[in-house]
Amino acid sequence: MKPLPTERRARARRPAGRTRSIALLAAVAVVLPLSLRGGARAEQRSPDAWALRAANATVALDFDLARSALAHGDPEDPAVALEQGRLAIYEDRCDDALAALGRPDVLTTESGASLFDIARGCARVTAATVVDADDAHAVVVRYQDEGDRPLTPLIVETVAAARDALTRDLGVSWPKPSRVTVVRDLMSLSAMTGLPLKSAQTTGTVAVAKWGRVTLLSPRASDNGYAWRDTLAHELTHLAVTHASADRAPLWLQEGMAKREEVRWRAPGPFDDRPPTDAVVARGFELKLGLPLDALGPSIAMLPSADAAMVAFAEVTSFVRYLATHGGPDALPRLLTSLRHAPDVDAALRESSGADLHTWDGRWRAALASEPRAPIPSVFALGAPHPDARDLRKRVRLAELLYGRGHPGPALVEIDRVRADFALGDPSVRSVRANILGALGRKAEGEREVQDPRQVAASFAPWWAIRGRWQRADGEGPDADASFAEAVATDPFDVQAACEVDDGGGEVVSDFGPETPAAELCEAARARHTPPLGRD
Repeated sequence: MKPLPTERRARARRPAGRTRSIALLAAVAVVLPLSLRGGARAEQRSPDAWALRAANATVALDFDLARSALAHGDPEDPAVALEQGRLAIYEDRCDDALAALGRPDVLTTESGASLFDIARGCARVTAATVVDADDAHAVVVRYQDEGDRPLTPLIVETVAAARDALTRDLGVSWPKPSRVTVVRDLMSLSAMTGLPLKSAQTTGTVAVAKWGRVTLLSPRASDNGYAWRDTLAHELTHLAVTHASADRAPLWLQEGMAKREEVRWRAPGPFDDRPPTDAVVARGFELKLGLPLDALGPSIAMLPSADAAMVAFAEVTSFVRYLATHGGPDALPRLLTSLRHAPDVDAALRESSGADLHTWDGRWRAALASEPRAPIPSVFALGAPHPDARDLRKRVRLAELLYGRGHPGPALVEIDRVRADFALGDPSVRSVRANILGALGRKAEGEREVQDPRQVAASFAPWWAIRGRWQRADGEGPDADASFAEAVATDPFDVQAACEVDDGGGEVVSDFGPETPAAELCEAARARHTPPLGRD
């Protein structure tokens, strides 16, 4: 998200306001569904059976089968040329796609014109990109901005672990290589994927799984980063579900599985169900933001607001979790297998779990209504904002400015005027207070602000970095390593996180060598030139 959508934009160094953006990014790391069946169905009217076979194989990510079908087709047939262009887009050959789709007899068709626009956007965005290929792990990463290349080791590690988890959980095989494109802004994300720019801005979209690849917004595009590694796993799930179901999974299943799987590639974390999914669903129903599972539209990324997207994600996450728990052994992989040949979703559900969507939906809603209601921390601001939010943000901002200009005493007075019920779960407010207490020589008090992840509502890189730095100083090496890993997973280009320094940007305190990936990431973070807290 960068620049992030206006209503979710986190202004530089405004912690009390920006945590809502961080929290929403964690919950609304949005994607487009991979369903391209509309395009493929349009080609079913073509008399060329080879083109139809190629279309179905391409959207199901069976590229070898698609190439084989196209080899049998007549290259002069515009339907065959269309599918050659489609396959080229999926295989990251944008210039080849432009050549195939630019033929007048292809370009004048609705599908040809639509795909040509995608190929043109792809070619424009990737014209000056750099590529890192890890053959051992079958991962290809393309960067629009070379400054993002230090992310490669972490991207490869995440992709490899996520693929293994998805094979374990869903029984999927993987067409390789896995392709990831990292772009610098939302305009490039839109051009690469076809997602309308306005939709990306409205819902806070940071990634899209479409055209056989993951297109990921650079974490440097946000003042605060986002849960970019979990987002990558989320998007890879879309590719897996599309491949396993032959692109026949409905949106609720695509997104529900993706939300479920986005955290299963790694050890459980403290924010994996924060805010509580079922509580968000219940609150969404109260606000009339809930939608029937089969009426979510073409994409959650195209819903009218970030709150609507947040509730939709919570709905599908809760429902798929319920189905996985109560649908019998291997309920989800069996459903994906059934979707490949069943006439519709209800038939696939009945075959794999014994009941149709309406029945499962009723059971889920009844179970949801019987559970005690968990509170949603005010920092998430679902629905009406906190009545004193503007005034409290001003106080936090004043505390930052006083701290940054060497007046920690008055800064503490201001930060302590922020009402506890507003600040209690806000990791950015706690980070500011920890920094101030550290500057006053009251480190023991400051450590309490960053001691327990259960104290805060969402992950925030400076919160983890302060925690890790003080753990390192206290000789708690393994704990410090874990804290800095969490910080980098949220914002890899935050100097405190990447370089293990205080907010003044001092010397690196860790012992990583000058040629290590960690040192390269630190250098990239410094090159971002983000001013220290309160000095912007």
